[in-house]
Amino acid sequence: MRSLAIALAFLVCWVAWALSYSPDDPLLRILVRKGILTEEEAREIAAEAEREKNAREARKQREIVRETVAEVKKELPALPKGLEGVKLGTLTYVDFSWGKEKGEDKSAFEITRGYLNFKKKVNSWLSFRLTPDVHREDGGDLNVRIKYAYAQLSFPNLGFFTHVKAEIGQGHFPWLDFQEHINPYRCQGTMPRERAGTFNSADVGLGIMGYLGGTLPATYVKELKRHYPVFDHYAGKYGSWHFGVYNGAGYHAKEHNSNKALEGRLTLRPFGGTDSILRGLQFSYFFIRGEGNEEAGDVLGARLTDPSRADEYPEYDVDLFMVSFQHPWFVIMAEYSTSSGNNSGKWVRPDGRALDTELWSIFADVTLPFFAERLHVFFRYDWFDADKDDVWTKGEGDDQYRLYMFGLAYQLYHKNMILLTSEWVDYERNFVGNKWGKPGGKLPRLGARTKDDFRVQTVFQVAF
Repeated sequence: MRSLAIALAFLVCWVAWALSYSPDDPLLRILVRKGILTEEEAREIAAEAEREKNAREARKQREIVRETVAEVKKELPALPKGLEGVKLGTLTYVDFSWGKEKGEDKSAFEITRGYLNFKKKVNSWLSFRLTPDVHREDGGDLNVRIKYAYAQLSFPNLGFFTHVKAEIGQGHFPWLDFQEHINPYRCQGTMPRERAGTFNSADVGLGIMGYLGGTLPATYVKELKRHYPVFDHYAGKYGSWHFGVYNGAGYHAKEHNSNKALEGRLTLRPFGGTDSILRGLQFSYFFIRGEGNEEAGDVLGARLTDPSRADEYPEYDVDLFMVSFQHPWFVIMAEYSTSSGNNSGKWVRPDGRALDTELWSIFADVTLPFFAERLHVFFRYDWFDADKDDVWTKGEGDDQYRLYMFGLAYQLYHKNMILLTSEWVDYERNFVGNKWGKPGGKLPRLGARTKDDFRVQTVFQVAF
């Protein structure tokens, strides 16, 4: 009898799977009354049958969709082979700012960035990117220039070194793209060292980069991206790295010397392999070793006190240290850096040697627990000394600026956001200011007395 009961139960399960019985099916009720099945077993059989029925229906619907798409594709004109697999996208900043620039009232609508990204995956190990970008010339016209144009090679993992790839052409600078994935508000303005006038975000050359120890857990990355959608790169489990050889002048300028700059970044995430809250802690070091892009004599002219250096290119060295911490609810970052000269070669002493500078910066962002957790409040403080040894100010100093920034950011959808910020730049009396968002880049001068900048800014970032 026991064998017969087991056989009958097996038969009932098969019949239920095939015919999708409901809990009230007469056959199931008879088997329950005869004690062959319990009520709980009958409900489980019915539920399993219902799930299988739904799965069959879903598979059937997917097959109908595939067939429909295939039929539609047959009717469409074929894409040229070169356009197959091409991805198009944009990153555009629409800005409106008002306030005071060097003491003068100013307000303006601006398009401060207008990328059009063309990306093409040629095969499993070769891809290409071309990114034109709009740029406002001094005369007022919006012109287009190339920001990125590089071939990307992907390599197999090499043990602890994973996700290894190389960029050949006008590619990413080893530092700024990394920093902009921690501070997500590049649409407000440039990062501290670029803002000071030391370098910019792309250059022509060869770079190789990758992760250390694979990637962070997908669940952790997903939670970070929920509040910080830019967290789609640099998710190395134990850190990441990027080293390269570049012209050194940056993508804004033509190369004027034969020197090539060696640049590199190493980031360590010591607790990346744990479930600890410290998983988001990173320590980063970035360096540049090269020469500036202009000869000392061309920069200083008659002000050069050592004519023997007139044909020399000044030193261009940077050392930058940063501690950062990323959490789904907040981000903090502290940076310290020094430089001798800059990429243009225009930071020089009276004798033609490179000018030494120093910078401190702090950034913090917090996700507020309302408005569907889309609203952020952030703060930034920069302190920059344009003449660390006071050689141009004849020992009097007062050649720094301090930047204070407070803002709100609301994430509309993925990387699309709106910012409202207030920014005040306090110039010391010997600092020579530049334009809104670009306070550095010029030599200090005794008694320059640049008036402070203040602006309230709204930015709409469009990204897809």
